[in-house]
Amino acid sequence: MASSKPSLLDMEIDTTQKTAESQLQFQEFSNIGGAAELDVKSSHTLTFNHSPDTPGSDGEGPESELLGGGEGKQSASFWTFEYYQQLFDVDTKKVVERIVWSMIPRPGVSYLQHHIKPKPDLYGPFWICVTLVFTIAISGNLANYIHVADTGKYHWRYNFHAVTYAATAIFSYAWLVPIGLWGVLKWRGQDTRLSFLEILCVYGYSLSIYVPVSVLWVIQIEWLQWLLVAVGATLSGSVLLMTAWPAVQGDQRCIILAVLLGLHLLLAAGFMLYFFHVPPVIDTHVIPVPSDPSPTQASSTVPLPSPSSEH
Repeated sequence: MASSKPSLLDMEIDTTQKTAESQLQFQEFSNIGGAAELDVKSSHTLTFNHSPDTPGSDGEGPESELLGGGEGKQSASFWTFEYYQQLFDVDTKKVVERIVWSMIPRPGVSYLQHHIKPKPDLYGPFWICVTLVFTIAISGNLANYIHVADTGKYHWRYNFHAVTYAATAIFSYAWLVPIGLWGVLKWRGQDTRLSFLEILCVYGYSLSIYVPVSVLWVIQIEWLQWLLVAVGATLSGSVLLMTAWPAVQGDQRCIILAVLLGLHLLLAAGFMLYFFHVPPVIDTHVIPVPSDPSPTQASSTVPLPSPSSEH
């Protein structure tokens, strides 16, 4: 019995030591967990600072490749309203500046780099196209009314179909030609120099010169109308050529640029010929055709004898 007491005491001492060691290990484990938590927080902070969703980041998804190209543009999703909202975020001063310099070419100064490249927009091109539709329709009907008033031989009616025809021509040109140019650049592997949004923005602003020209087309002087066609197409077409010149490379550069300038000139000529050009009226004298035969024709007719008179 005396020998069992020391063994019980030793067991209690061993149990106390194990409990202390386990508590000591728990404290060490909590310290390790706290350090890991700090590491996780620090890693999350580092990831947040380099998030691609922050404004001004260059990361863009594949869905924004078609309308990409603006510097400092947020990488919003292509299917969200915020993505298209930033395309119309532009002030009036910037729009007026882009309109003015789209009509005045400056040698050695790139219209794309100085006015469009920082932040392309669709607000200005959209309202320019809408304004041009109504100015062409109203001015075309006014030119027709002046022509009818001068002759005084016809009853004038407003042509409501002019709005539909002008809208179809303008919006088709403002969308199909940029799509074609962007497709050619992408096929040739040169789409990185000029994005589709930049092409669309430049073409929309290039149509602004036809707004004042369409008002002057009301003057029915043929040489003046053709002079306005040449001046308007040359000024805005020069801005287009200087914009597309650095992007188009290769042996077929001159052919592509000639096609672009030809389409721009063809659009102006089509406006003038269809909506404003009134052909001269030829005064012809119509000879009336008598409904009844004349007396000479009646006397010259001889009745045929009947078969009974021969017998």
